[in-house]
Amino acid sequence: MKSILVLLVGVMLVGCSQTNYAKKKTTISNMSEFLKVNESVCSQFKSTSKKIYGCGTATSKDFELSKSKSLLNAKILVSDSLSNSLIKSENQKIKEDTKNGIVREYTSNETNQIFETNLNNYRIVYDKTFVHSGKYRSYVVIEYILES
Repeated sequence: MKSILVLLVGVMLVGCSQTNYAKKKTTISNMSEFLKVNESVCSQFKSTSKKIYGCGTATSKDFELSKSKSLLNAKILVSDSLSNSLIKSENQKIKEDTKNGIVREYTSNETNQIFETNLNNYRIVYDKTFVHSGKYRSYVVIEYILES
């Protein structure tokens, strides 16, 4: 019984430490930490049928620029969910040559267009900046409530 209790407390502590990983950090020193922080921040905000979240991140040597870029990335993610169009074109060329056999060339072009979208009533729900490889890495998460 005592060992089960110790095991449960240990599992709870590990779970809590992973959810609040980004909360405790101020610097990101390697790629492993970057991935953990990224997962910790962005996974807490899941879009639903009533709310859309955009988790933007960006780096810059300038503190304010990293924040502006990450906010723009978050807005792009939300705008893409609201109004987008995917245009795709594919080409395939087949050349036959008796000496060399068959040569195939394939090209695929995809373009994602975001049409004019109005994001007047978004709200910043998370905003934190870390030092990462001598630059500032900012995370901004915005929430956009869909009209019912």
